[in-house]
Amino acid sequence: MTPKIYDRLTLVCLTSEQRETTCNYWYLLKSRMTSYTAFRSREALEFFLQLHRLKLKEPLPNTLGTHAFMEVEGEVREMMHREMHSMPTEGQRVLKMSNGSYTVGIVEENDDEVTIHYSGPNGDRIVFDHAQARAHEDAGHQGPMEAMI
Repeated sequence: MTPKIYDRLTLVCLTSEQRETTCNYWYLLKSRMTSYTAFRSREALEFFLQLHRLKLKEPLPNTLGTHAFMEVEGEVREMMHREMHSMPTEGQRVLKMSNGSYTVGIVEENDDEVTIHYSGPNGDRIVFDHAQARAHEDAGHQGPMEAMI
């Protein structure tokens, strides 16, 4: 299986006015100038950057709501599986958004890369309560949900 790779990453930090036109996102991550994912909190963004070994080429603005555009060094690798039993059994377990639902992602790491494995919407998979998972994600993936993932 070949992973989906998101490269040529850029991060957009939104103003308060721009945020009002999104789902309360402060940060947008793009791959090749196409939207890839977004974050409602700095903690969620920082967790994602660390998880995927990504580095911002400039520091984030200190004040939330300050517009900024910056390049991101690195790439995101994802591997969708049809069934959970075909995913790796070893690795950190994290929340993974897939097709509008939060499910289990398994982090596979080696010296050069990180790949997140998850089960797609047409196979068997665990799906978490959306509000609870969203709050966990916004808190930087910290809290009581860690025992459930």
